[in-house]
Amino acid sequence: MKKLTIAVGTTSAQKIGYLKDVLKELGIKAVIKPIEVASGVSDQPKSSSETKQGSINRAVGAINKNTEADFGIGIEVGYHKYLNNKNKFEIFCWCTIVDNQGYQISGQSYKFLLPEYHQKVLSSGKYLGHHLNEYYKGAKDSINLYLKEMIRSRKPFIEGALKDTLIKYFKREDY
Repeated sequence: MKKLTIAVGTTSAQKIGYLKDVLKELGIKAVIKPIEVASGVSDQPKSSSETKQGSINRAVGAINKNTEADFGIGIEVGYHKYLNNKNKFEIFCWCTIVDNQGYQISGQSYKFLLPEYHQKVLSSGKYLGHHLNEYYKGAKDSINLYLKEMIRSRKPFIEGALKDTLIKYFKREDY
């Protein structure tokens, strides 16, 4: 496979780092071109459709701003109401690829039901990222420390959506 040029619709060092890790894991050689683009959705999307649309908007914006790229990638983390209890939220990520021929494909991470503290923050309309430290002050047990890092970094969700989307894109003849 030739070395690709990927326009990614973010300047987030965290998301770019996760993309690099996933590309390395999948054996894909690429030059990554971070591009600042608007998601076109709220800062904290609260539905799957809004989150997916944010990833689409970012991918389209990235490829439109760098037409020399092989494709654009958009990554959007969001929340949605848990199917078994509409008063609870799950966290997840959508990723979309749009290539310079107009082909588009999206993939999603697994969903994780957030702990009660996070539910209250989201239900009150506050931005979750601003309230993570309060919950984990003094947390010493391994499960809470893991949850703290998982929700703060969003790594398993972002990497899961990236893997799902990249594999579907490169193996699309099999789907």
